[in-house]
Amino acid sequence: MKPIGKLISWLVAGASGIAGIMVLLLVSHVTIDVLMRFMFSTPLDATILYVSAFYMVAIAFLPLGLVEEKDSHIAVELLAEKLPNSVQTVLAFVALLLTTVVMAAVAVRTGQEAMSKYAAGAYSIEASGKVIIWPTYFVLPVGFGLMALVAAWKLIALALGRDSGLSILTVEDPYLSKETPDV
Repeated sequence: MKPIGKLISWLVAGASGIAGIMVLLLVSHVTIDVLMRFMFSTPLDATILYVSAFYMVAIAFLPLGLVEEKDSHIAVELLAEKLPNSVQTVLAFVALLLTTVVMAAVAVRTGQEAMSKYAAGAYSIEASGKVIIWPTYFVLPVGFGLMALVAAWKLIALALGRDSGLSILTVEDPYLSKETPDV
């Protein structure tokens, strides 16, 4: 199970890495736009389109698999943590099953929409002309698909009572470790 979990973690890390690169590109693009606007009175064309259609979509949806892998969703556990471990396991199984089914369905539907936009050659018209936007539609099925994949793998590991092998790319924060460093 661990080799497949490692592979899934690498895929998730790759998608999240692309999202991180998109953050850097967004900051650079907006910075250049502001500098061009105020120093030369010629802002970059279609900055708002690129920020909203390309950068923000990737930043928001590509890390969904990582969020699922790390169990980083917002959760309020008022009742569940007081239940016996066996009930908590059943609840976790049901939650993972629902997450897998719903995220897979969303991935399929957004994939169909992406193919439709690709076939139509979707674009937006800006001051500088046409800007092709159909590639941005493929980010959603990738993000939701990775989330479904991670949830499905966690579900299989839970059902078999084995370690999923996920979280291969954890980085230890020396400031949060319990041991005091040697000085």
